[in-house]
Amino acid sequence: MRRSPAGRSGRPVNLTYVDPKTRNRIMAGVLVLMFALVAMASALGR
Repeated sequence: MRRSPAGRSGRPVNLTYVDPKTRNRIMAGVLVLMFALVAMASALGR
């Protein structure tokens, strides 16, 4: 049984119909989160 990436809503995530400005904001947010995680991991690893 395959699970959709949307989780419990059952609707698959489709980024092609998201307006480009919103998609850019989402991608920027993901990048910032990844950077924060890497910075935190390196700070904790010392």
